[in-house]
Amino acid sequence: MNLIELDRALKQLRLGGMAAVLETRLRQAQAEPLAPIDLLSCLVSDELALRGERLLERRTKQASSATRTRLSITSTSLSTRR
Repeated sequence: MNLIELDRALKQLRLGGMAAVLETRLRQAQAEPLAPIDLLSCLVSDELALRGERLLERRTKQASSATRTRLSITSTSLSTRR
């Protein structure tokens, strides 16, 4: 399997974080003596970090949206009471 096929397979498995840093990590493994388990560990850590960032972004966006909805409902109900 070449790099293009591996990238495609990682994305198909929904491992986009790994796919994004694969080439960089492979260069790092070639530049410094990096055991295969360490390379895999770096790739998994990168994937987990990206997923954590995306989860935080999603939750922040949901909270912001819910707050705006509540404020809109509150301001609408206050304006109808007058």
